[in-house]
Amino acid sequence: MNKIFNLILDFPQVVNQKIFNSKLNSVVDEFDSQNGVRFYVKTIYQVAALIVLLAMETAIIMGALDYFQNSEATLLGKAGGVLTLILLVYSAFPIANVIRSRGDSLGGKHNGMVEFIFKDFVLTNIRIVGEVIAITGLFVAFTSTLSFLFDSALMNSSGGSMLSSISPLYALPANAISELLSMVHLNYLSDQLNYFVTYKLDASQNFGNGWNFANLGMVTNSYINVVIGLVVLYVNLAIYKFLYSIIAALVNFVPRLAIPLSITNNK
Repeated sequence: MNKIFNLILDFPQVVNQKIFNSKLNSVVDEFDSQNGVRFYVKTIYQVAALIVLLAMETAIIMGALDYFQNSEATLLGKAGGVLTLILLVYSAFPIANVIRSRGDSLGGKHNGMVEFIFKDFVLTNIRIVGEVIAITGLFVAFTSTLSFLFDSALMNSSGGSMLSSISPLYALPANAISELLSMVHLNYLSDQLNYFVTYKLDASQNFGNGWNFANLGMVTNSYINVVIGLVVLYVNLAIYKFLYSIIAALVNFVPRLAIPLSITNNK
């Protein structure tokens, strides 16, 4: 009876060794939380960069087909549309490169899983979103310049819809410190910070009605918005580093507190 009972208990191990030939077990046993996490996170960003590249190129080509089929632009405008298409097709490559290169930076050494997740990982993603927004804005400015030169509403970047779902991460640090300021009734500072994070110059264009200073000003604003976006990015990075350092200091300080309690046993 004892022998049968032991056979039943050993059954999972026997099946595991026979089917997986201990290969999977050795991989799990030898998994390093430092090198292993870095390797897989780096691979995830490489795959994400490829997916973003293919998705952007597909969206741009579909948008181009729709533009050339339905656009009422002149022959000169259609020629500008071809240049814009080439420009937008190229724009997907630096965006994919930002995602891949920033992901590769996470493949370096880190001081522990807590710092890796709550500092390095978050800062990297804030930087990715901010830099992708900046690159997208720059190519929007380029296409606006072509639209101004050809005096026609040409194709535009489709990056806005792609970034709308992840842009809240970009403003996460500023929003966090804004909430803290509101909690201590510093509403004016909180409102000004929110205004700063969302500040953009008006870059709406109305091409096709001749060259004028209004449209030229809008094109100029589109370039300035790229600079503003980068400023906001680095402010957000500085704010998050500041918040993380405060929380890390508190976490390290609390266990060191010596509470002078005297407990006597009176009988």
